[in-house]
Amino acid sequence: MKKEIVFIICLMFLTSFVLAAPITSFTTQNQASVNNSQSEDSGNQAEVQTENQGEDNEIQTQQQTRAGEINAYRIKNIQRVQNKLQANAEPGNCPENCRCQGSVTTCQFKNREMTIRAGESGNTIIKVKDAEMKTKVVLYKAEGEVYGIFKNNETRVIKILPDEVKEKIKEKIKQRDCDCEDIELDGDGVYQVQTQKRARLLGFIPVRERVKIQMNSETGEIIKTKTSWWGFLARDVVDEEQLVGGCGTVTPGLEDECCQNLNYTNWNSESLVCE
Repeated sequence: MKKEIVFIICLMFLTSFVLAAPITSFTTQNQASVNNSQSEDSGNQAEVQTENQGEDNEIQTQQQTRAGEINAYRIKNIQRVQNKLQANAEPGNCPENCRCQGSVTTCQFKNREMTIRAGESGNTIIKVKDAEMKTKVVLYKAEGEVYGIFKNNETRVIKILPDEVKEKIKEKIKQRDCDCEDIELDGDGVYQVQTQKRARLLGFIPVRERVKIQMNSETGEIIKTKTSWWGFLARDVVDEEQLVGGCGTVTPGLEDECCQNLNYTNWNSESLVCE
């Protein structure tokens, strides 16, 4: 009897083993098929993504090329001979809204008058109101703006003209006037300004301290300020009543409005100037 029971158990074990083998093989084959299918799908997706990326890059390149062509055409129009700001302009080559008489060119620009004449050493002198600058940069007047050709033949707009330079320097040194007789626009589009400010050496000796300032001609941002080596021993004399059109003396709380009326953004209560 025991032998029969053992025989039956062995027979059951062998039967289960035989049946399990095909199932395992089938499962393995199915898994491999699924993996292959997933690999194919991944490959297809990667191929589609590559094609899409290539199309996007091509479109972007075309857009950049088109933008470059438009910009080149615009610059070519700006640099027309008729737009050039120069002294001794020939008849017929006078910029729009300008009057060219002899060695002087006079233009109406943003509600103020700008005069152009020849200076020494190949410089051109630009005067707006009571402020003058000198430059060797080739200038053009077009699209209601003044443009300059700077280093690497780069054409950029000049937003800040000499009179505005002078006003910003007065704000910087916090004095009612600016002895800004030396304003120069260099090939980088930076104003190099030399002036003086009143100060008190050791707190009580009146002196005139030399100041060199670099200013961005497009934004009006002051890039660098350099004073006399002994400047740390001096205290600036501040003309309170001149602080940006008197905005430092208006009713408290109305400084921002005062600055905005002067085409600035807001009042800086620390530096006491409009920004």
